[in-house]
Amino acid sequence: MRYLLGTLSEEERARLEERYFSDDKEFEEIEIAEEELIDRYVRGELAVTDRKEFEQTIARSPRLMERIEFAKLFAARLPTEEAPVVGVVKRHWWERFFPGGRGSQMALAFSTALVLVAFAVVLVGWWQLRQQSRQLAAQQAALEQRQRELDKQAAELAQRAQPTPTETPVPPQVPQEPAPQTGTELALTLFPGATRSVGGSPDIRLASGTSVVQVRLNLRNADYSSYRVTLNSVDRKDISSTSGLKPRGPKNRAALTFRIPAQRLPPGDYYFSLFGGPANESVDDYHFRVIR
Repeated sequence: MRYLLGTLSEEERARLEERYFSDDKEFEEIEIAEEELIDRYVRGELAVTDRKEFEQTIARSPRLMERIEFAKLFAARLPTEEAPVVGVVKRHWWERFFPGGRGSQMALAFSTALVLVAFAVVLVGWWQLRQQSRQLAAQQAALEQRQRELDKQAAELAQRAQPTPTETPVPPQVPQEPAPQTGTELALTLFPGATRSVGGSPDIRLASGTSVVQVRLNLRNADYSSYRVTLNSVDRKDISSTSGLKPRGPKNRAALTFRIPAQRLPPGDYYFSLFGGPANESVDDYHFRVIR
């Protein structure tokens, strides 16, 4: 009754409407309470305060207006009391509802039929609206569930896109110590992710006559149009830097090639740090050891 009179708080109204649209039993109870309230209003049995509050609710609801009018019309056609009349010809029971002769009875019957048809149309429309509301609520719940699943999948994909040292597959390679070369240039091929602790970094032996090291860095994926490479050691970072490197070869087997003077590589442990442009994002590290 407080819901129909409009005296509930917003929070209480929201909770009741949520149950109203999802629970058939709750819906039937609301309908019964509404019918009782309309009947009491038409009969003038409501308290003054309740009547004023209910009239404010009626003013905001065209559906309630129609139901009130129908209830008034129906109540006006019911006999208030039955009392025997002496000396009057007994009439049939239906003549109580249709006084004034056969013509007026037909007109009244036609009017009543129209009212009943109108009520049936309103009832069907209300039922369809209720069904549509339930369908929309179910669709909304399904969309929210689907959105949660998509967010979860996106989070999993983002986590997979950032490999950790224990999850990143290391390309198969057999670290071996190459034979000393006496030429002026030495070739060095490195794979990403290999460290001395997990896969063993390659060792290169620089002969006294080697002046230049030709470096080839194999890429996991050529996701950037250009790269920057810095040479670092355990004691010193940014020994040298090379920018504007373009990947060569197919995307899944692309590589970067550049040259570095051998004099910058005294014996020790080194690693190249790879950055992708233009945002200068860190991509991979390539470890190796120099032996002379």
